[in-house]
Amino acid sequence: MAASAETLRQIDLSPAHAEAGFGLSALIGWNQTVEDWRYILAHGAGVGVLDSEDTLIGTAMALPYGRFAWVCLVLVAPGWRRQGIATRLMDAVVQRQEAAGRIPGLDATPDGREVYRRIGFRDVWRLARYQAERVEAAAPEAPPTLPSILHDALSVRPLEAADLTRFAAPDRRLFGADRLELLFHLRRRQPGAAFGAWREGRPAGYVLARDGREAVQIGPLAAADDAAAQSLAAAAFDAVTGPVFIDVADVRSGFVRWLEACGFALQRPYIRMIRGRDSGFDDSSLLYAIAGPELG
Repeated sequence: MAASAETLRQIDLSPAHAEAGFGLSALIGWNQTVEDWRYILAHGAGVGVLDSEDTLIGTAMALPYGRFAWVCLVLVAPGWRRQGIATRLMDAVVQRQEAAGRIPGLDATPDGREVYRRIGFRDVWRLARYQAERVEAAAPEAPPTLPSILHDALSVRPLEAADLTRFAAPDRRLFGADRLELLFHLRRRQPGAAFGAWREGRPAGYVLARDGREAVQIGPLAAADDAAAQSLAAAAFDAVTGPVFIDVADVRSGFVRWLEACGFALQRPYIRMIRGRDSGFDDSSLLYAIAGPELG
C-alpha cells in the first residue's frame, strides 16, 4: 500500500481511464478487456479513486438504460480492501443514478449480495456462470415436448448487422430497455459468433459474443425455447476457440444440463438484484444467458 486511505483522491472516470481500469480488473483476475472498459466508460458514468501516486485503485460504474441503471465494475485493488473504498464509490454511483431518476440494478456474487442487501438491494432472480476450457460437443437435442415439425423448421444463420433491428423489439421486452447500441457493439466484437434463429420466417432467438481477457463471453442469448437456445449456442460455440464463459438464468435447467453435456462446469453463482424493488425489468420468458454482469 502506497499511502493511507486519507490521501486518496476521488475522481470522475472518463474513457481516458480505460487502460488503467483494465489494469485494475486484470490484477483482480476479471475477464474484461480494454474494449469493455472503453465501451462502459464512453456510455456510462462512474467514479474512481487514485492513490498518492495517481494510480487507479478503485472504481464503480453505472450504465444507464432508460428507467434503470446497471451498476458494474465495483472493484478495489487487493492492498486497499476493507477500508470502505468500495462502499464510498458505490454510494456515489447509486446516489447519482437515483438523482437522475434511475433505479439501480446489478448482478452480485454471494458475498457481494450481503453487502448490497444492507443498502436496499433486493433479490430478483439467480443465475450462474458456466465455463468450459474447450467445448466438447455442441449438438443440440431435439426436445421430446417440441413438435418435430417446429424443430425441423428452425433455421439458424449468421446474424448480419441489418438483422439486429428485427430483434430490437424482442430484446427490449427481454431486457426491459432499449440497448440496440450495445447489441451492435457486441456483434462488432465477435461477428463470426453472432447468430439468429428463425421459424417460418419469424425471429426465434439470437446470440452474440465478445472476446475476454480469459475467455470468450457468450451472451446475450435469447430464445423462444430450448431447441432454439441450444441451436444458437451450438453455432456460437463452434465459431470460437479456447475457453468460453456463459452466464445462464437458473430457471433454464434443461439448457444447463445440455451445457454440462458439452463440457461446461459451474464457475460461480450470481444474484440479480434491484434497489428498492422485488422485481426486475426483464422478461424471463425469452432470457437464457445475459450479456455479462458488467452489462446487464
